[in-house]
Amino acid sequence: MVIAALKTTTLLTTAPLVAVAEFADQAVVVVYLLGSLVLGLYASRWLRGPQSPSAGEAEAGDQASDREDDYFLAGRRVPGWVNGVSFAATALNADVGPTYCGLAVVIGLPVAFFYLPRFALAWMIAAVLFAVRWRQLGVRTGPEFYAVRFSGSRTRIMRIYMALFMVLVNMVPWIGAGMLGVHKIFGPAFDIDPLAASWGVDPKLVTLGMVMPVLMLYVWTSGFAGVVVTDVMQSLVIVGASLMLLGAVFLEHGGPTGLADALRTSLPPEQAAEALSTWPIWDHAVLGPIVVLTWLIVPTVGRGGIVDLEGQRLFSCKSDRDAAHMNVWGLIGLCFMLLLLTLPALGLLVNHPELYTAPPAEREKAYELLLSEYLPTGLFGIALAALLASVMSTISSHLSYGSQTLLHDVLRPLLPGRRWLAPGTASAVWAGRLLMLVILGLGVIVTFNATSLIGIAIVLAGMYGATATVYWGQWWWWRVNFWSWLTAMVGGPITYALLGGVTLGGTPLVPGLLPRWAWWAEQVQKGPAAADGMAMLQAAIGMALTLVAWVAVTLCTQPEPLDVLMRFYKRARPMGLWGPVRKACLAQHDPAWTPPPTGLLVSGLGVAVIGAVAVGAGTLALSVATVGRWGEATLFAIAALMLGALLSRLLDKHLVSMDASR
Repeated sequence: MVIAALKTTTLLTTAPLVAVAEFADQAVVVVYLLGSLVLGLYASRWLRGPQSPSAGEAEAGDQASDREDDYFLAGRRVPGWVNGVSFAATALNADVGPTYCGLAVVIGLPVAFFYLPRFALAWMIAAVLFAVRWRQLGVRTGPEFYAVRFSGSRTRIMRIYMALFMVLVNMVPWIGAGMLGVHKIFGPAFDIDPLAASWGVDPKLVTLGMVMPVLMLYVWTSGFAGVVVTDVMQSLVIVGASLMLLGAVFLEHGGPTGLADALRTSLPPEQAAEALSTWPIWDHAVLGPIVVLTWLIVPTVGRGGIVDLEGQRLFSCKSDRDAAHMNVWGLIGLCFMLLLLTLPALGLLVNHPELYTAPPAEREKAYELLLSEYLPTGLFGIALAALLASVMSTISSHLSYGSQTLLHDVLRPLLPGRRWLAPGTASAVWAGRLLMLVILGLGVIVTFNATSLIGIAIVLAGMYGATATVYWGQWWWWRVNFWSWLTAMVGGPITYALLGGVTLGGTPLVPGLLPRWAWWAEQVQKGPAAADGMAMLQAAIGMALTLVAWVAVTLCTQPEPLDVLMRFYKRARPMGLWGPVRKACLAQHDPAWTPPPTGLLVSGLGVAVIGAVAVGAGTLALSVATVGRWGEATLFAIAALMLGALLSRLLDKHLVSMDASR
């Protein structure tokens, strides 16, 4: 969910993320940047298709059809595991280290339940129920879906609106926050402020001028191929730095068992029991079961029904099966990276037990403290490179997909028939590159106005979070029409504003109903963690009310024309409630079309749950092994292996039923 993710970026507007680095550390960062550049520039030779045609051929022949796919989709030749690792790396940003480590020191081992509910089931649903169908739909971007699913000229409005919202609200703020993160890492590490002062310029300009050309050069030249290949390298850097940090913690405290003993000695008995618990504590001040449950529901609902960055990776996979495996590998990679990122914070609790009850402003300094206390010169540079890796992955992915979306779903519908925008042409690729500069420019504006513009993005993302249910509805129910979509798009923001009000920069703009409820206000006043939990509950209530609204409108209005629905059903083969449309398609007795099996939605949900539990069990196995609970770790590991084997078998069977290409 965008609002939850963007809320953490506000820390980037306050303080540097790291201290001044030694020369050896700076050298490591420079080597990393050069390595990213070289790898990104050569990526197109490994992933993209055959030699691109000349400009004349590109305007004339079928050979040109690969030209745009080569640039924006890496020739549709990317293995599923590569796209999965890339997607996991993109989910990380500069704020991930301070945010997650800050949570780890006040939660302990159960911090795994901060990210498992948010990602595990949601990504598995996307993998099992949607990935293959998106591929079989044959579109280039997520917003193009609306031109296939709905009817009439209004589909152009839907497509343009969704594209602009994705780019301006879901991407540009992330790019701006990411560039600000680059400054917060690179600026202090290289002591940029004195240099900028001597030149009389803003330090952000100096920092971005040193780092961004490297990123832009390989994204501009190699396109999406450069993004995914460098993402793999950046993931290895992140994992390597985290393993190095965890090893330093083990070395100081005598291994996993010694770390657990040190925590029991350092913390009061009750706090030690909470920090070493496998499961969330019921009345924990930050992460109790109710918060975990809302984190499970809100980010999961609607997942897969519309795609943005995820879509670029699905469409660029070399087969339908690779597309389904992409989300599975992405989930495994993301949980592994977040696990390694948070576990070293346990060592910090031994030396600083006061952090366990620290307020948010103090605990967000835990990551910098962890790096400075456990990493010597040289190794500190690897950690800096890992921070930069997380930022560069996010920025490059958003630039690549954002430019493709503006080209395909905004310019082409607004300027139909323009030869220079024809799919597959060299001129269309160049138009995409120029749009990339526009997006980058908007991101720079956010960077220099971070507090206000990111705050606006948070408000907008929260207002539109209640619309998520219609994304599943448009795939799973034939009755969903334009008015259903419009009700969700309008009703969701109105519901959000009426329930909780709208506040920007600390100034209330719209009063809310829930804050006037005495019980609700009492819960919010219990502390920041309680307030976050109530915010998630508000989001769930908003989703439910918006769902009721658009379903009611759907039942009171006519569905899309039957010929449009039949064409979509034959092309996309959706699951769920499509009985009348399926019956009409069967009545045509088309020998070239085979109807999809029934019951795939229910069975697919079961497969997704098994996959989510398998990844969760594997994560918990590594988590408890960190504190030397070998018996418990073995049981979790056995469960993960057994469920993983079952997942592999059931997923393969499910993909066969979906006619997934290999």
